[in-house]
Amino acid sequence: MALEKGIASLVEAFIAAGRPSSRDQHIDDRRAGYIASAVLAGETETRVRVEDITLEGMHFRVVSPPTADGLLPTLIYYHGGCFVSGGFTTHDNQLRQLAMFSGCRVIAVQYRLAPEHTFPAAHDDAEQGVMIIHRHAEQLGVDASRITLAGDSAGGHLALVTALRLKAAGTWQPAQLILILPDARRYRQHGKLRQQRRGLHHYPGHAA
Repeated sequence: MALEKGIASLVEAFIAAGRPSSRDQHIDDRRAGYIASAVLAGETETRVRVEDITLEGMHFRVVSPPTADGLLPTLIYYHGGCFVSGGFTTHDNQLRQLAMFSGCRVIAVQYRLAPEHTFPAAHDDAEQGVMIIHRHAEQLGVDASRITLAGDSAGGHLALVTALRLKAAGTWQPAQLILILPDARRYRQHGKLRQQRRGLHHYPGHAA
C-alpha cells in the first residue's frame, strides 16, 4: 500500500537521516521538525475567520465558521507536542477545519512548554485558559452551556485533567470531552511509561 505523498517524503527523510531518536534531538530541532510536519494537514482552509487575542495575560486563537453569528457551541482545543513543542502554527489548519466542518467556534489555548516551564505550568495554564474563556463567553461569542474540551496527545491529557480539576472545584463542567490519543494513564502504575519517562531526560523536571 502506497503512502500519501507528503507522508512518504517525511518517512524517506527520516530514514535518510538515520532514524534519529527524539531523545537525541536538541529541543529547538524537535520544535522546528514539528512545525515542518504541519504541511501534512493539507491546504489551508481559508473560509473561516481567524483572530489571535490576549485576555488576562493569556494567548488564544479564535477560529469561527464563515456563518458565525451570536453565541455558538465552542470547542476549546489544546495542541499536542509531548508538552515540549507545538502551538498555533502546528495546529492552525486542524483548528480551521474543525471550525469549518463542525460549525462551532474553536478557541485554542497557548500553554507554557517544558523544559523552560516545568510541571504543573501547562496544566495550570490549561485550566486558567478555560476559566478566562468562560468568564468572557459573551464577548467571545461562546455559548457557555455548550463548551467542549478537546485536544490531541498532550493536549488530550490537558483537556482531561482540566475537566477533572473543574469537577473537583465544584464549578461548571464542559458539555463533553474529545480526547485524541491522550496519555490518560498514571506513570507510577506502568513500567513501560516509567521507561518512556527516562527518555525525557533532556526535558529536566517535566516528567516528574
